[in-house]
Amino acid sequence: MDQKNRKTSLVLFIVLLFLTACKENPVSNNETSYVENLEKDVHRFVNLHRTSMGLSELEWNEVIAAECRTHSIDMANNGTINHDGFYERIDRIKEKIPVNWAGENVALNWSTQAAVTSWLNSPGHKSNIESNSNLTGVGIAFDADSAMYLTQIFVRRN
Repeated sequence: MDQKNRKTSLVLFIVLLFLTACKENPVSNNETSYVENLEKDVHRFVNLHRTSMGLSELEWNEVIAAECRTHSIDMANNGTINHDGFYERIDRIKEKIPVNWAGENVALNWSTQAAVTSWLNSPGHKSNIESNSNLTGVGIAFDADSAMYLTQIFVRRN
């Protein structure tokens, strides 16, 4: 295979790889397995960054994820990105998990990878990702226009 054909094959491979990675299609909030896979993608992307920085991986926690999902659904229903009710979310988490520290990232984006990238480009969000937390959960919801609302809570368990 000559140099030109090799480059063309490589470009086609990269395009196919990109299309496979970007298969996040808009869905309704009741397609839970798809949404849960997206949530796990955020968890995986964050842990990949943490380990690349020499930090320990965050353990997934379903109690935290449930609070994140509720907040993301609320943001999607109201068309707003906010941290409203953060302390109440943490208080509900504290009823089940002893919490020493907590932080939260929220986003409105079209893909999980783009959301995590935007967090890593923001000093405050990046600080939460690189914090001394050891537990996390992620919640994702979609609005009527299929925009993705994301919430991730970081917790340091006592």
